[in-house]
Amino acid sequence: MTSAKPAACRLASALAACAVVASGCATLQKPTWPWAKNSAAETEKDIDRQLGEDADSEVISSEYTPASDDVGWDYLKGDNVKKRWKKMVGRGPNEPVARKALAEADKLYREGDYKAAITKYKVAIDRWPDSVIEEDALWQLAESYFFTDQYPKAEDQYDELVKKYANTKYLDRIAQRQFVIAQYWIAIDQKSHLPVIVPNLSDRSRPLFDTRGRALKTYDHVRINDPRGPLADDSIMAQANAHFLDRQWLDADYFYGLLRSEYPDSDFLLQAHLLGLQSKLRAYQGPGYEGGILDEAELLADQVLVQFPDQLAHDEEDRVQQTRAEIAAQQAQRHWNRAEFYAKGKHYSSARIYYALIARDYPKTQLAQQAREKYLGIKDKADVSDDPLPLLSRVLNPDSLKEAELDAMAEAETQISRQDESGIAPPRF
Repeated sequence: MTSAKPAACRLASALAACAVVASGCATLQKPTWPWAKNSAAETEKDIDRQLGEDADSEVISSEYTPASDDVGWDYLKGDNVKKRWKKMVGRGPNEPVARKALAEADKLYREGDYKAAITKYKVAIDRWPDSVIEEDALWQLAESYFFTDQYPKAEDQYDELVKKYANTKYLDRIAQRQFVIAQYWIAIDQKSHLPVIVPNLSDRSRPLFDTRGRALKTYDHVRINDPRGPLADDSIMAQANAHFLDRQWLDADYFYGLLRSEYPDSDFLLQAHLLGLQSKLRAYQGPGYEGGILDEAELLADQVLVQFPDQLAHDEEDRVQQTRAEIAAQQAQRHWNRAEFYAKGKHYSSARIYYALIARDYPKTQLAQQAREKYLGIKDKADVSDDPLPLLSRVLNPDSLKEAELDAMAEAETQISRQDESGIAPPRF
């Protein structure tokens, strides 16, 4: 009898399972809460009907990582306040809505309705940030602006895309677009220039203010966003040429030098040397001003002749040789002015140093013969002190007796040390 009871129980369980299978899944319904007035199915339908397309506004995918709760002053930042407000009104991150908007925008884009596509791309960007959807939508939004000739907005979107997605798959194409936009702005500014403070109110293809300055900044974006890209050296060369044509010699010299130092394999290397040499020479303001840039030009001219012996055309080599002669004449003039200054003050020791430098370092200049004659004329003259009371100065301040001459000699020794490390070499007449 005891063995019959378990068998009967097993038989009853099997019959119950068969009944469930036979009746289907209709018997497995969601439970109804005791305190709910409506069934669970009716409650879900009411919620979906109220939220509409925002029913899934809290959808989380592998691409989206919710930010941690902001504390302190970050809680009051504008972006964080905006995110909280969007979440409160049901406009938070929503992947299905973003994908739908992107698909609709792509369809409008292919049909050529760029204006309508712009609105849809903005929805996709807004509803699913920090994702591949946003990256694609940002690129397509920029392209829509580009093909509607809204180049300032397009350039802003290209730059924003690179800032947010530094390794974006669109990097090469972004550099191409930005380079073309910069070229267009330079060309249109040359054709119809507007002063910097005058706004552009009629042409949406150019910036509101300072078309040329915005173009130069766009060239910077090409290089900075993709420093090893195929257009990086092109952008530097274009920027340097723009400064050169505007007679901004120091800016042009900077960018030609940047290309020479950062892109030694560039196709523009020779031109960067030749135009950089001309920029330095034109930036020099005369013997009354600082002469460091003249020394740089002298070194650069020698470098051109040594580095490009086979690439220089005959006329280019002649121009470089002529530039070297012009630099030597300018250097000789600087020494001549100093020598004359010291000679008039009867500081003959300092004057002899500069006359000797002209005769030794620049023997082919027109001032070389005059410097030899001047040197011989003051060769045996002693310096005359500017102090009217030398005995009194010797008692009160003995260290200041020869300060002026010591300063002059130190300056001359600096000039000499560039070529003669052994000290002041005697003049060769």
